[in-house]
Amino acid sequence: MKGVKATLLFFFLMGIGHALMMAINRVDERYGFENSFMFWSAVILAISGAILIYITRFNKTNTWQSMNGALGGVLLWTGAVEYGLIFGSRRLGITSLHGTAPEYRLMEFTWPFILVIFFYLLFHEDVRCNFIVYLRRKLPLMKGPTSEGRIRNYGPRTAFEMILVLWTFYVLLLLAYDENIFGVHHPVTYLIFILFLGCGIYLVYKLLKIKDMGKAIRYAIPTAVIFWNGVEILAKWNIFEEPWIALNLPIMSSIFAAFLLTFYLIYKERKKMLPD
Repeated sequence: MKGVKATLLFFFLMGIGHALMMAINRVDERYGFENSFMFWSAVILAISGAILIYITRFNKTNTWQSMNGALGGVLLWTGAVEYGLIFGSRRLGITSLHGTAPEYRLMEFTWPFILVIFFYLLFHEDVRCNFIVYLRRKLPLMKGPTSEGRIRNYGPRTAFEMILVLWTFYVLLLLAYDENIFGVHHPVTYLIFILFLGCGIYLVYKLLKIKDMGKAIRYAIPTAVIFWNGVEILAKWNIFEEPWIALNLPIMSSIFAAFLLTFYLIYKERKKMLPD
C-alpha cells in the first residue's frame, strides 16, 4: 500500500498546484497589482522549492529526502518555469490559440531541450531511471555497467525527476493538442490516452511490490503524472469541468483534505519504521 499512498499524494498535489496558480492569477487580476502579486508569488514559490531541496542534505532517511525533493521540485517548477513562461509569453505578445494558453504555446517549443537532456541522461552511468536502464539493456549504448555506488542524498535527484517528468508530459500533450500536428480529437491523441491509462495501471501494479517508502515516492512521481495526464485529456475533451481551474471550493477543499490525510498516513508509517 506504500506505493498507492505515494501515488495518491502526488495525484492530489497536481490538482492543488493547478488551483494555487489559478488563485494567484485571479487575485492579481482582480486587485490590479500590475502583475506584482503574481511576480512575487512566483519568486516565493521558487525560493521555497529551492529551500526544500537544500534541506534534503540534512534529512537522514531516503524517504524524507525523496519527499522534500519532490515537493521542492513542484514548487520550483511552478514558480520558476510556469510563471517564467507566463511572463515570457506576455513580453513576446503571444496570444491564446485553440484554447491553449500563451505560456503553453511557448512551452510546446521547448521539446528540443528535452531531447538534449534525455540524450545526456541516456549515456550517464550514474542515472538509474528504470526506463533509461531498460533502453540501455536493449540498445548497445554503454561502455560499461550502470554505476551502483551509494546515493547519499536522493533529494536533488527526486526534484530533477519531478521537474523533468512534468515538463516532458506537458510538452507531449501540447504537441498532441496542436491542430497543426494532430489535434485534440485526432486518433493519436486517443492512442496517447489509452497508453496513459494502460501504463498508469501497470505502474500501480509495480508499485504494490515496493516495500521501501522512499523508492515508492520516487516511483510514484511518473505514475501519478501519467494518470494526471489522462485526466487532463478527459477535461480537454469536455468530459467534465476541471475544479482546480474553476476553483470549486468544496471539491478543492476535499482534495486538499485528502492530500493532508495521505501525507499524515505516510508520516505515521515512517515513524513506525527504522531509519532507511
